Amino acid sequence: MKKETREKHQLRAEDAKKLLKVMIELGYSCSDIEKDLGGAVSYRTLYRWLNGDSKPKRARDVEDLKSLCRKYVAKAKANK
Repeated sequence: MKKETREKHQLRAEDAKKLLKVMIELGYSCSDIEKDLGGAVSYRTLYRWLNGDSKPKRARDVEDLKSLCRKYVAKAKANK
């Protein structure tokens, strides 16, 4: 794997972990997130990303997490 690719892969992993932590702090489980992602990523994979056991390979999955996180944050703000 090229160095640039490894670095991008690592950044995706860090982004995914941060996003998952935010969503879990808002009260969502990995199962909830899986459902809201339309099953594109399994809850087991999300747990692995969260715990650092594996890293997301597809940039699209992290982009989908970002979009979902924005929705969750907006919903939380609206409910305050």
